[in-house]
Amino acid sequence: MQLMRARISLALGTFLLLAGLGISQEKPKLDICKEFLKNFVAGVVIVQPFIVREVKGVVLVPYCDDFLPNVSIELRDSGGKLTATKTDSRGQFKFGNLREGTYTFKATLDGFPTVVGTFVLQKHPKKSEAIRIEMPPMPLG
Repeated sequence: MQLMRARISLALGTFLLLAGLGISQEKPKLDICKEFLKNFVAGVVIVQPFIVREVKGVVLVPYCDDFLPNVSIELRDSGGKLTATKTDSRGQFKFGNLREGTYTFKATLDGFPTVVGTFVLQKHPKKSEAIRIEMPPMPLG
């Protein structure tokens, strides 16, 4: 299951990369998305959105669960408004004072691929998920 999710993420990441470079024949429908992803060279796309009560979580290296401090987390709402923060020494981040809605996020740190995905913020969700963003290190060489 995890391998299939990784393949889907890589395929979607490749599609977004090609679309961002203008290789796709269709023009992007949302300029907001294009602007947000303009520096997205290679990375990981989390396909399944996080359904959450509040936008807070942790950024880790997969498999060893090492915390990643100083990761830049950018959050863009459906209207295009950008909010940003960085993870603390324990890899934790939190955004406050957000309205219900769908937010696109981008997590970046030198030496790691960019991770993008979606949060759906609901004040009273049936189930609130823990946000755990995994950033695999870039291969050496």
